[in-house]
Amino acid sequence: MPTHRRLALSALVIGLASSPAAADAAPPSFSIAARETADLWDELAGSVNTGAVMLNKFQISASVSRPFGLPGLSAHAQVFRTDGHSLSAHVGDIQTVSNIEALTTTRLFESWVEQRFGDDRASFAVRAGLMDLNADFDALDTPTLFINSSHGIGPDISRSGVNGPSIFPVSSLGLRLSWLPSQKWTFRVAAFDGVAGDPDRPKAFVAVRLARRDGALLIAEADYHLSDAATVAAGAWGYTADQVLASGFAPHRDRGFYASIEGPIPGQTIWRAWARAGVADGDAQIVRSYLGLGLVGQGVWRSRPEDRVGIAVAHAGIGRPARAAFGLGRAETNFEASYQYRLRNTLAVQPDVQYILHPEGAPHAANALVLGLRLILTAGYPHQSPATDSADPTVAPEGPQPPAAPAT
Repeated sequence: MPTHRRLALSALVIGLASSPAAADAAPPSFSIAARETADLWDELAGSVNTGAVMLNKFQISASVSRPFGLPGLSAHAQVFRTDGHSLSAHVGDIQTVSNIEALTTTRLFESWVEQRFGDDRASFAVRAGLMDLNADFDALDTPTLFINSSHGIGPDISRSGVNGPSIFPVSSLGLRLSWLPSQKWTFRVAAFDGVAGDPDRPKAFVAVRLARRDGALLIAEADYHLSDAATVAAGAWGYTADQVLASGFAPHRDRGFYASIEGPIPGQTIWRAWARAGVADGDAQIVRSYLGLGLVGQGVWRSRPEDRVGIAVAHAGIGRPARAAFGLGRAETNFEASYQYRLRNTLAVQPDVQYILHPEGAPHAANALVLGLRLILTAGYPHQSPATDSADPTVAPEGPQPPAAPAT
């Protein structure tokens, strides 16, 4: 990364970290974390554009809790830098093989403030600013092992909107309300700018454009915690402004529903499973339905208690208007197998293989087989962030959390 960009990131973190905080704040009044993710991919079979692709994503984030001694108040910011060429241009898929693929840019991705009321047993929170929708909605824990983007957020949501919803790599201004009436239930509702970022400035450091014609994206989700490690969730979302799928199509206001379940396989603690289904308006976007499921094991080998291994399937159904307009097939299905090897607490490598059946990003594209290797390096203060944990360690999680893995 160029020197001036590194200095800019450092200045942001120092500015946040130096905010006043109450002397009795617990946990510590501020935290900083950095994460470097690097991918190397090679398409072993396919017809769009074979060859190796390198991708890179560098993130740095900071949070301040209880500034000026104000209880329940916190602030958070995240900046990222992405580099590399499009892997999906090689594969021809719509579900995006690598979840760090983006235009080469440096961007302020998150910058929000939150006021929380209550305690760990019951609370209510208001958050406003630049926010990642996927940090709170359609966010499962078990499939975070996988690299394909559909296992981070369903393509029925991620493919919506003129410029996508407020998710990586482009966020938007929003307001989120969160209510935890008990340790069993979590309710969230949010409103985001209907057009994420600024389509006219795709590489802007701060990408914000507010216009009445953009409308809003409204989303709500309810989570029920079956136990500390198992959750059932359901959500609904919709845009308040019309969108046009392609020239000649009538405008539509995209909307959809999704539901998921995740938790340990009954009778043992090594294997966890999940399933997630969603539907969207096939007249307003390419994807009209989605089904994802998989299995993840941690500590399968006793000598490697932190390593994770898993298999997953992501099936995206294509809407009839998109099939007619673009010459696409009925569905794209991705099969993925991945193994995450922890070299040390802050360093992990992850070989990954994906087979894409009927890639729908290009008409008549051949089935593709891609092999990848991911390297993850993390750092943090006052606590080191494990490379095997994809969650931002500077943001306190809401609701019951799975039991911590045994120390090694």
